[in-house]
Amino acid sequence: MVCKHYTNKLISLLKAKTMKKSVLTFIGIIWLSAAISSMAIDQSPKAVEKWFKSLPQRHEKVTKLHFYFHRLGGSAATIAKANTATPNSFGLTVMRDDPLTVGPDISSARIGYAQGMSSTVSLEEVVLVDYFTLSFTDGSTLAVLGSNAIFHQYRELPIVGGTGAYRLARGVITFQTYFFNPTTREASIQADGLVFHY
Repeated sequence: MVCKHYTNKLISLLKAKTMKKSVLTFIGIIWLSAAISSMAIDQSPKAVEKWFKSLPQRHEKVTKLHFYFHRLGGSAATIAKANTATPNSFGLTVMRDDPLTVGPDISSARIGYAQGMSSTVSLEEVVLVDYFTLSFTDGSTLAVLGSNAIFHQYRELPIVGGTGAYRLARGVITFQTYFFNPTTREASIQADGLVFHY
C-alpha cells in the first residue's frame, strides 16, 4: 500500500516535470522564432532611406562566408539551347534555384537559395557565366556575376551588390567542387566569400 502510494506520487511528479519541460520547450521555440524574425532587416522605402542617411556614421564591415550550394537535377531548367550540336554545350542557358546549406550534405541546415542563370560561353572548355542572387533566409541577398570554369579547382567570382544585412556589398566568392556526379550532373559546391558591407 505504501509502495503504491509512493509510485503514484512519483508518477504525478514525473508528469508535472514532463509538462513543465514541454511548456518550457514551447516557450523557448516561441522566443527563438521571435528573435529570428526581429533580426530581419526592414526593407521598406522609408527604412532604406533612413539607413542611407545614417551611412556617413556607419563603418564598413568585412564578413567571411562559408557554405555549400547544391546543383540538383530538379533545381535547374533549360531556357535556351543551340539549334545544332556545339562543343561544351556552348550556348546552353539554364535557370537555377539551388539550395544553400551549412554543410556539404543536402540534408544539413538550409540557409537560402542561389537563384539565377548560368550560360555556357566557351567553345574551348566548359565555362559558365553565372549571374545569380544568393537569397538568405533572413531576407538579405548577395548578387554574384562572373565566369566560372567549372573544372578548375578554384573559381573566383565577384560579389557585385547586396541587400538587407549586405547593403552596398562588394567582394569575392570562391567556389570549389566538393562532389560531382557526371551521370546526373548533380554537384555540391563549397563557397567561401569575403564581403565588404555596411
